[in-house]
Amino acid sequence: MQYENYIPRIMLCGDESEFLARVDNRPYKIIGQLKISGEVDGQQFNVIQDKKVFFNDELQDFDALKNFLLGGEIDYLVFATRELFLNYHRVAVEHYGLVSPKAVTVEQFNLLPREFFYDANIGLRMLEWLKIFSVKTLLDVDGFFATAKVFTKPGNESIEIDCVTEKNLPPIAENVYRRVYKNLAEVGLKKYDAVLLPELSPTDFDATFSLTESFSDYVFTFGRTDGELKNYLLSRAQDFAEARGFHLPTGDLFYLKRRKLPESFRMFVVTHKKTPHAGKLPDGYEIVHAGHAQATEDFGYAGDDTGDNISELNLYLNELTALYWFWKNTSDSIVGLCHYRRFFTTGNETFAYEKILSRDDALKILETHDMIVSRLFYGVMTQREFVENDCGKQLAKIGEAILRKHLLRVHPDYVDALDFVLDSKAVYKCNMFVTRREILDAYCKWLFAFILDATREVLLTTNLENLSWTPRRLMSFLGERMLHVWLFKQRLRLKELNFMFIEGI
Repeated sequence: MQYENYIPRIMLCGDESEFLARVDNRPYKIIGQLKISGEVDGQQFNVIQDKKVFFNDELQDFDALKNFLLGGEIDYLVFATRELFLNYHRVAVEHYGLVSPKAVTVEQFNLLPREFFYDANIGLRMLEWLKIFSVKTLLDVDGFFATAKVFTKPGNESIEIDCVTEKNLPPIAENVYRRVYKNLAEVGLKKYDAVLLPELSPTDFDATFSLTESFSDYVFTFGRTDGELKNYLLSRAQDFAEARGFHLPTGDLFYLKRRKLPESFRMFVVTHKKTPHAGKLPDGYEIVHAGHAQATEDFGYAGDDTGDNISELNLYLNELTALYWFWKNTSDSIVGLCHYRRFFTTGNETFAYEKILSRDDALKILETHDMIVSRLFYGVMTQREFVENDCGKQLAKIGEAILRKHLLRVHPDYVDALDFVLDSKAVYKCNMFVTRREILDAYCKWLFAFILDATREVLLTTNLENLSWTPRRLMSFLGERMLHVWLFKQRLRLKELNFMFIEGI
């Protein structure tokens, strides 16, 4: 990630030629001179003796310098020699209690972060702010804490910080960062309580603000006093749902909340028969008739055969044709799938309509989790053995081989996950879930890139269409395990819920 570098503004105390001889080849801009002893208009002064200093073209009390440093006109007060720094420091600390991270020697200035204006002191304060805002997970874009040389989290060990940076960080950074990504794409579908952005130009800020939208609704960033970004953010404060600023020695820390459209929730109840659920389901639940294209009876429900659809494959893919349909033809921000006989609940497994997972409960869970899934099922057989038991060993082997071939073609990095799940006695059952639209989109793009071609090849290779109801569902049984295969390679926060099974319908 490449961002525009800012040039630190410095006030110099001491001989400029001596400073130039000792400063590294790094950007800076001298915007003023400070003298702590000498003569002005025939008047002798010395900071140690009479607390007078000369800056901004006039002789002033040290109080004026203190107020100046607390403002944002400069980033650093640089002393050309250590002796000058110690003389200044004696007065600043002993008489005024002023410890400012802006006051540095040339050697310290050479070691300070080149890209940004903040330091370790601000990094430690940042950790305290995260605690105040109840931030438990943070994505640090471009490695602020490592750049500021913060390598522990004193007093805030519970926060989990991930980092995005192309830089090679030292091993000590693992004390702060749980995981380091090279770019935002590697972060994938993870969600955080907040994102921390570096100081950027307004154009880069807008771009990165958009790129990180899927990771969090909350953003921290920095803007120096009289800098482009600070002025830009202040001018468009009304564009955010919330915008707050906290003063730093050289600018402000901004806390921003994105404006979001109200969440739209829809839970699709997949069926192939008439149900008794009319008027009894919670708000946001909609029954969809899977396999409607080949149905002999219309029950009055939405069918999976409108728009972009694969309804004709329902005999072989079951609820996956409904999944494909609402993926392609709806736009709700929170979406889920359950069955006409299986419903999520936050209670026990005894069925009652009033216990079905509500919209409000689902949205509350998704504030801290990425996906709701069925409670992990532990069986007596491996998943491969379950498929073999239902479809016969020979047919199951053909289906798995063809599925594996097409998975290897488009997603070769998931073959190990396929083996893990098929060899496991545990699985997330029934393709049931509730999640955000972008996660649905990612899963469906992955799944339908190979399951459709695999199903069509199985139909060409076997007499699947002539078999009885259970073995004919070979690809739906394999497809049911694919949610677990996909989740195996994701870094998502899962919430497992019981589901209630309704007998007799």
